[in-house]
This record gives sequence, structure tokens and C-alpha cells, in this order.
Amino acid sequence: MLNIIKTIFIMLSASTLMFADILITEITDPQNSSDTGRYVELYNNGDSDEDLSVGWKIQRWTNGNADPTASTIKDLTGTIESGGFYIICNNADKFNTTYGFTCDQDIGTGGAADSNGDDNIAILHPSGAIYDMFGVAGEDGTGTGHEFEDGRAERAASNTSSSDVWDEAGWNIDNDSGGGNGN
Repeated sequence: MLNIIKTIFIMLSASTLMFADILITEITDPQNSSDTGRYVELYNNGDSDEDLSVGWKIQRWTNGNADPTASTIKDLTGTIESGGFYIICNNADKFNTTYGFTCDQDIGTGGAADSNGDDNIAILHPSGAIYDMFGVAGEDGTGTGHEFEDGRAERAASNTSSSDVWDEAGWNIDNDSGGGNGN
């Protein structure tokens, strides 16, 4: 009996160490956004690769709406390696021209990778639950701690794990309202 308990404990311990921890690390709204590609960058802080096509999604709340905009809920595809980044862009050609490399997934305009800087964005776990959150759902970001208009939002170095609740202290924000280093 003791051996069975030990085996179960070891299996549970090992399986918890092998989960991916997917988090948003950067969101951009470049000032010249009509010429450059906007994007959302994800990072896998876990010990295993994660197949995003098993039901992971990204979504956006716009203009203070309490519910996410249905057309912005996008399925994610591809695999994000352990310790790796995954870039979701709004236009692969513009992204490549601006940054000199390709994004991992082009979800087109109107989605989370096409935010004008006052929206709220979340990564959804395959269960449908919010896995990582940027901003406050239902609150327009204009003039708040989560406004990144004509700038960017970058996860602070001390904020190293996903959270379904946004914490302003965990982010560095640059915007055209004078936040951070400005636009």
C-alpha cells in the first residue's frame, strides 16, 4: 500500500512540473500602426512544450464592453516551446517588413493583435477559463494603468506567471498619454 501511495505521489508531482505556463509578455500599438504590424507576444514559462491547437484561444474586450467582442475570439495554432515565445500578429507581411522576421500566427485585423491600445486581452485555457489577463474586462483602458495607445505594454520582470486577474504593478506601460517612456 505504501508503495502505491509513493508511486501516485511521484506521478502527481512529476505531472505538475510538466505543465506549460502560457502568459502574455508584450502587446503593441505602434504609433505608425497603419504601416507596421501590431502584435501580442506570448511566452511559455513551463517545463514542457504546449500545442496551442488543442483549444487555446485569445480574445479582446473593446471600448469598455463587459463581454468580449465575439469576432475577436480566435483559435490559436502551432506549438509554443518550453522557454519559447509565440507572436500573434494582425498582418504577417507588415510584421515581417517592420521587424525582419515572421510572426508565428497571423489572426488578421479586428482581433486581439489589432488593439488600438485601450482594450483588454486574455488568453483562454482549453477549458474556456481565462488563463492570463491584461487589463480590466468591462473597463475602457483610456486614461487607466492599462492604456498602451501608440505604445506598448510589457510584462515586468517580476511578473513571471500567468494570472486570470490583471495587476497594474506587474506591467510596464508606454503610451501617448505620457505613461512610461511615452509613445
